[in-house]
Amino acid sequence: CTMPVGGTFSPDQRIVYEGVLEAQRAVFGMLRPGTSWTACHLAAEREVLRSLKKLGVVVGDLDEAQGAALGGVFLPCGLGHFIGIDTHDVGGYLPAYPERSTRAGLRKLRTARVLAPGMCLTVEPGCYFIDALLDRALKDPAHAKFLDAPRVAAFRGFGGVRL
Repeated sequence: CTMPVGGTFSPDQRIVYEGVLEAQRAVFGMLRPGTSWTACHLAAEREVLRSLKKLGVVVGDLDEAQGAALGGVFLPCGLGHFIGIDTHDVGGYLPAYPERSTRAGLRKLRTARVLAPGMCLTVEPGCYFIDALLDRALKDPAHAKFLDAPRVAAFRGFGGVRL
């Protein structure tokens, strides 16, 4: 869990934190047998992008931005992982189950399986400002059109939030 040193979030930190919290809540609302873990990740990604739009970091249409895989810039890791005795990250990609995606963000998921009774997974969304990923996104026309470069620059060194 992310907590502010000194006990108080700055206004921008609060928006990022609340966006990640909303991402976690969105996923909690979806967790039931028959739900795709990939769909859960995309729902989390959407909430993160929504908070970044509120901050002015992301501009334009959120559906288009998510379709362009912009969420992978800010949520580059997977949403969570299996847990339990001897199950940490075991069984995520097995024969007869969905294959690993090549899409930014999704390719880091520990599984793409459909949720089934008895599964136990963590739900740990995050939002990160990683210079190498920001630099690449600002140079890529498919991503740059959804980013306000001066606002992005203001968040360099911010780090991130993960719950």
